[in-house]
Amino acid sequence: MQIQIFRSNRNWDSALLPLDDNTFGMILQFRVRLIRVEPTTRFFSSETYATGNGILHDTYGRFQLDAWTDEEWEAYKRRFVQVVQRHWSDKFILDPNRAWYRPRLGAALTSALIQCGLSIQLVETAAQAHQTYRIIHPRNPGFRSYASDTLRSGLFTHADLESHWNGRLTRVGSEQHNIDFLQTTINHEFGHTLGLGHVNGSGNNDRAYGVTLNERENQMGMGGLLTASHARPWINSLRYRHHLLPEGNPREHHVTFTGRVASPQLIEYWDNDWRPAAATS
Repeated sequence: MQIQIFRSNRNWDSALLPLDDNTFGMILQFRVRLIRVEPTTRFFSSETYATGNGILHDTYGRFQLDAWTDEEWEAYKRRFVQVVQRHWSDKFILDPNRAWYRPRLGAALTSALIQCGLSIQLVETAAQAHQTYRIIHPRNPGFRSYASDTLRSGLFTHADLESHWNGRLTRVGSEQHNIDFLQTTINHEFGHTLGLGHVNGSGNNDRAYGVTLNERENQMGMGGLLTASHARPWINSLRYRHHLLPEGNPREHHVTFTGRVASPQLIEYWDNDWRPAAATS
């Protein structure tokens, strides 16, 4: 198997590096441009626009924009990198279906696994950026942040780095429970940047964010739970960017990888209708 260490792409770059005889590290590398939107900023982004009069117009309403202080903006940039990397990096492992890596000439093939990492570098110009995000500071709540992997852009608020609770009636078995889900918006939206869709289909209707508890607690639903399916961006980068190029052995063409979550996670929902099971004698 021939290994291509570095690959470049419009959405992100990737690197596949051997760590030892049985382990590789694969890093998705993002160059991100954050644009500070002030009340006087003019921009047009699909159905969202601002004309410089302090009002943001959007499908969901009109939003009064507040100005950023320099301290707020610098803190936001630092925390953006920290929050996204902490949530998405080093959370998945890719397991091969067979031995594929020969660490040195004459050595036996090993079933080397791949650890999945993610890094973000902030850049200043559009020419440098894989992704461009505008950041607003709305005075009134209710703006729905969004990101597009195809347009390589997004529009987020100053509050999107904080975790928040959303309550929804959710199916638990055959019953409907009133459940509060904890989610950090920026991590959900960065999932879209990675090419992940909503847990239960396309669109922004309530059903797309899940119906059952398992669906709604998902990161691409209303919660923060990562699952094996969220490793797909790393698997796709490995496959479609040709980091691994089969050579002479036909078996090398049949090496596939399956993702799994690398460590336990916190439960980030609260079932307001949960009741302990009745005791039995």
